[in-house]
Amino acid sequence: MSPLILLAVVCLCLQSAIASPLPKTGCQDPETVRTAEEALDHINADRHEGYILSLSQILDVYQEPKEGDGALLNLTVEVVETKCHVISRKKWKSCEVKDMSDVPVTGKCDVSVSVQKNVELNSYTCTIQKVPATVIVNICPDCPTEERLDDPIIMETTNLSLQKYNKESSFSKHFALLNVTGASMQWVVGPAYFVEYTIQETDCAKDQTDVDFTQCKLLNSESARKGYCTGSHLTIDDEPEKQHVTVKCEIYEPENATGEKSAAAGNKLSQKPVNSRGKVLVLPSPSVLVSHRTSSTTRNCPGPRRVPFEWLKP
Repeated sequence: MSPLILLAVVCLCLQSAIASPLPKTGCQDPETVRTAEEALDHINADRHEGYILSLSQILDVYQEPKEGDGALLNLTVEVVETKCHVISRKKWKSCEVKDMSDVPVTGKCDVSVSVQKNVELNSYTCTIQKVPATVIVNICPDCPTEERLDDPIIMETTNLSLQKYNKESSFSKHFALLNVTGASMQWVVGPAYFVEYTIQETDCAKDQTDVDFTQCKLLNSESARKGYCTGSHLTIDDEPEKQHVTVKCEIYEPENATGEKSAAAGNKLSQKPVNSRGKVLVLPSPSVLVSHRTSSTTRNCPGPRRVPFEWLKP
């Protein structure tokens, strides 16, 4: 072999070594797990609607050649919804996963990340859907069942609970409804309705008199407090005139806020980035439970499931 050809072979080998600094990876490798966990943190931080997603299982991983240091990984992961709304900006590991009594939601995400010293999110596409009502009823006949968000009784429950919060909260400003994000119904001693919704601070002071609070204007999104609330409304058959209403809200401070402290200390809202790195598609609930597993030639795939709920199909 001539010296010139030998030199070319050596250069190609060196370039290949630089382009692929990480060995072939599998779904159960510690670095893959760490990458998937950090990638999901980035996905949740990128979103502005819906609930924080939690990692259930790594389904597949593929490493692509990449020039320079680091690696380009394509991950497919199974996810489940938590009880934390994305406006809380909490880490998914600190959030409780929705169980059968919360109308659970499951799905999968295809994620592309660049890995060097840190994990950088390139893109993602997630599809999620509620667990079929038939599955919930079979496992837990007495659990709440999903209701339409625009049902009049759901809007009434939302308004009653928000009125209660505005009356009892220590904040000086009135809060207005942003979005109803969840609704369910359960029969107790009468029909009980449960709602989940987001709220935002308005320009109306609570101590104002003779004010039509429905006409209050939302404060600028970047400087206003926002919140996530859960409420309920129970009507007892023997006492139809009585309204049993409960409400609980977490309020989050914007980054540039001063003055009154958040009811949930430490939670601050970040300003929206200009461009999103991906999307989360909410599909209609299927008639039967579906599996998110895909065929994979990568070793140790899929990885172990972290959420051993009976409503997750193997």
